[in-house]
Amino acid sequence: MRVLHAADFGGVAPGGFVPLIAALARRLTARGDELALAVPYAGGATWYGQAREAGIELHVVAGPPEAARFARAWRPDIAHVHFFGWEVPVTLALWRGPARVFWHAHSTSLRDGRVRPSVRSVAKYRLAGARVERFITVTRAVGDELHALGAPRGRIVAIRNEVDSARFRPPSSLERAHARAALGLADDERAILFFGRDPALKGADVLARALDANANANANAKTVVVTVATPPDVQAELARKARVIGVELADDVVPLMWACDALAVPSRGEGFGLVLLESALAGLPAAASDIPALREAAAGHGGVFYAALGDADAFARALSGALATPHGAADTNAAADGCNALDAWAARIDALYARAR
Repeated sequence: MRVLHAADFGGVAPGGFVPLIAALARRLTARGDELALAVPYAGGATWYGQAREAGIELHVVAGPPEAARFARAWRPDIAHVHFFGWEVPVTLALWRGPARVFWHAHSTSLRDGRVRPSVRSVAKYRLAGARVERFITVTRAVGDELHALGAPRGRIVAIRNEVDSARFRPPSSLERAHARAALGLADDERAILFFGRDPALKGADVLARALDANANANANAKTVVVTVATPPDVQAELARKARVIGVELADDVVPLMWACDALAVPSRGEGFGLVLLESALAGLPAAASDIPALREAAAGHGGVFYAALGDADAFARALSGALATPHGAADTNAAADGCNALDAWAARIDALYARAR
């Protein structure tokens, strides 16, 4: 069986996406199948070697038209398109062939807290989507969004993302001390971790207002650790409320989760909220918006305190709860073998392929 994955994934670091595809590649190649992955060029990408070692035939393409041409030329039995942007061109390129096509939505379609169906979205999901075997979503919430946009309910299946709990685990006391020292955190300094790549969607303004409300209750909780993916103007706004530590975007976010005392996820919308699951496994308490996707991501895990969407005062209280929870004290619900979760994800995807064929 020839399986093509096409993904508009330009990440320099592997994120949560590459480990999933690598687990699937190991499963397929072990029985003699082939898996190719078409992606756009990402300068400085650190995961290309990791992908090839897993048995992935990696192809870097210029964009949607080239991805479509490659898909037609490679002649897959299964074509699995991730994220938004490449799904229609690849599907049209394979329309007359025998390939079974899957669309995989990893992100929310919410805009200003709402799903906005249009003639274009209905045409996409009803017309181009007529060639699609299954619409895979990372949460039931995203599935509801796709259905509202026009995808047939009977062909939507939710398969949640997974992470390697052998990697995302609580630290030893020495590992935590080293991680804090690397960031220059004092013993009495309470640090909040925030990933603000898309400030409006990730709720940077809610966090800033919550820091004001939180100041009296947590005098030492005034340090925010952000990655360089957080825009400079957002970092400047947070710096007016707290000490900000900016760190380079690294392949491994685990040391950041070991060093900090709480994760802030005041998002207005999420496809899955992978960082919330990662933090739970790493023992890092979290404050999060009370939205369905985040509830699904952290299902079965303790140490997560929820706040009404967009309510800065409620988010301040959630932060207080997270900061009052000792690092590593939350029930992480980790599997005994961290790779099992990735392998189980790969098995569920492979089962969809088998049914399709």
